[in-house]
This record gives sequence, structure tokens and C-alpha cells, in this order.
Amino acid sequence: MITRSLICLGLMTTTAFATDWSLDQDRSTLTFEGTQGGVPFQGSFERFGADISLDPDDLSSATISVTIVTASATSGSVERDGTLPSADWFDVANHPEATFVATTISQADAGYLAEGTLTLKGTSQGASLPFTLTVTGEEAQATGALTIDRGDYNVGTGALSPMVGAEVAISFNVTATRIP
Repeated sequence: MITRSLICLGLMTTTAFATDWSLDQDRSTLTFEGTQGGVPFQGSFERFGADISLDPDDLSSATISVTIVTASATSGSVERDGTLPSADWFDVANHPEATFVATTISQADAGYLAEGTLTLKGTSQGASLPFTLTVTGEEAQATGALTIDRGDYNVGTGALSPMVGAEVAISFNVTATRIP
């Protein structure tokens, strides 16, 4: 079961915050943006989570594993949303989850960088996820984004594929609380 926060990835800036973090579902979002017929559209994943443990004094020991329920994708279009679960797109019957597993987390000029593997529709590719964070007391907010080529993951292989842009921007804005 998905119980912890998505990509709060570096939720601490001092040793006082070295801990695990729990996602606040009501205040967290995971969105995607693409184009169809040259027109931009936005969507979101309604169900996602992660297991995150991070010690800011030793980023080499950080563990982050993010899980996204692919069937929870919505885009505000009944027609598009009807095709997303199909074998041509997310193939939720055979691939109900997408994952991001960070192998390294490092400080970057504008925050942090999580390097790892994104697995979508059974295909794994290396991915770099830059993010920023703000920690206030027991609460943290992390934001970040990356752009992928959906073709690298065999997403959108059917007749409608040429109508949909190859690049998909994935963004998150996550609020989490420290687990005591």
C-alpha cells in the first residue's frame, strides 16, 4: 500500500530533520502536461506515494522509492481518459504502477537532484529529477519537474500516437510531515 510521500526527496536542510516523511494527500499533486493535435493539455495522477528516508548529513544513504498508480491518470477529457488505461497507452491491466527509484541524491545549485530509474509500462530508463524544498517545523514542501519522451517508454503506440506530442512534462508539488 502506498503510505508515504512522493518525492519529498530532500525534505531536510539540517540534521534536526533527518527522518522519514509522510505525504499529505490533500495538499499534494502529481501532474503531467502534453500536447494533442498541437493543443496543450494537463492531467494528474490521483494516487501516488513513496517510501522516503533521508539523512542530510549523509545523502549517500538516502532511500527513495516512488509509486504511481497509472489507472489514476485523469486529463479532463472523457475521450482521452478512456484511452489512457488501454494497451496502447499505460496498459494498466499489465502495468498498474509506474515507479521512480532514486539511486543517488545530491545537492544542486538550485536545490537537490535525485538520479535514478523511472519505470513506466515495463520499460526502465535513467532519469534525473531536480527539485527544491522548504522545511518549516515538522512540515516540508518539495516541488520539481522533469520532461520525458513518452516513446522511450512505449506509451502511445497506437493509431492516435501521431496526434500526441512526444514530450511529456511531469511535475509535483508535495507537502509532507515528519514521521515521529
